[in-house]
Amino acid sequence: MVGGYAAPLMRLLDRYLIREWLVPFTVCLAGFMVLWIAFDLINELGDFIEVGLGASEIVRYYWVTLPGNLFVVVPVALLLSLMYAINQHSRHHEFIAIRNAGVSMFRMSAPYLLVGVLLSAVLYWSNEFWLPSGLREGEMIKGGQVTGEKTRLGRGWIADVKFRNDEANRGWQIPAFNPGTGEMSGIGKNPIIISWKWDDEQPKREIMAVRGKWENSGWTFDQVKDYKPTEGFPEAHPITLHQTLRMEEFGETPTQIEGELKIAPLFDKRAHKRWSVSLVEIDGYRRIHPNIAPEKKRILNAQYQARLAEPLTCLIVVLIAIPFAAPSGRRNAAVGVAAGIIVCLAFFMVQQFSMAIIGQLSPHLAAWAPHALFGGLSTWQISRIR
Repeated sequence: MVGGYAAPLMRLLDRYLIREWLVPFTVCLAGFMVLWIAFDLINELGDFIEVGLGASEIVRYYWVTLPGNLFVVVPVALLLSLMYAINQHSRHHEFIAIRNAGVSMFRMSAPYLLVGVLLSAVLYWSNEFWLPSGLREGEMIKGGQVTGEKTRLGRGWIADVKFRNDEANRGWQIPAFNPGTGEMSGIGKNPIIISWKWDDEQPKREIMAVRGKWENSGWTFDQVKDYKPTEGFPEAHPITLHQTLRMEEFGETPTQIEGELKIAPLFDKRAHKRWSVSLVEIDGYRRIHPNIAPEKKRILNAQYQARLAEPLTCLIVVLIAIPFAAPSGRRNAAVGVAAGIIVCLAFFMVQQFSMAIIGQLSPHLAAWAPHALFGGLSTWQISRIR
């Protein structure tokens, strides 16, 4: 290309390639989302009717839980739309003409790679900031069932919460907890119980309260019994009664308490399938549990690295799609598309497998090895396209 015209022509080419990809991507994304929601609605409709949800609440439920579906649907829609768009360009010999004009395969792939990076950034933001709060609100809409037991206090409440802050040597027993509003409450004869030691030299202290609320960066408790029990006989010691007790020294936030509930299931063998925990919540858990068991620490570290690596799935999908969908005189176009889909499925399976054998792999290797392997091989394949 003549130097003076190269840059404007390449910008025009980039816009053309993105525009031709955007339409099939939108169709695929919308179609898969509709199918996903339709099948989920069929399965959940009985529960929605049981808790008395109206049409507007059901619509809101699927809106706030949308990020959980995007995590699966976006890479698949990206793969199929790229395969279709590149194949259409190949059928009309457009890629051959562009290559004959002296444009390298990597430069021609630049707009697709940019799309992969942007979608990866969107998924990271969605998974970190929208997904955790969306799943929480979804639970509130459905009735607030996290432990499988409904409270009588309404939607958004979680029953029988136990929380331990190892750093402060403080334990919480909460009959009912609402992470959305930052409220906790006793139920019947079971009050909120918080017990701790200020340090090894000072005796244990325990408070029992009817209600508690997080406000102005601290906890306020109502109808409080405050005493220092010893040897199982707390009634033998003076009890201080408070109508209202402000405990600003309690640094445990509603987010940390909720994070404990969400992180606990990560320690089972299916942890890699749960994405309701943010990086901030994992950091908070590790901070208040400095002496966590080595096995649990390894699982948390792997989950942390996976949260960083998973959004890059979109970029890896682009790298896989380009060499298989690009024109090649040595294979049929349909064979290339089928092979690309199979390789992508293999990538997804290796991702899941590597996270399932955390005990045999380091956290960094478990999270990043599939991306490095498939991304590296795909980049090498692109460089070999002539």
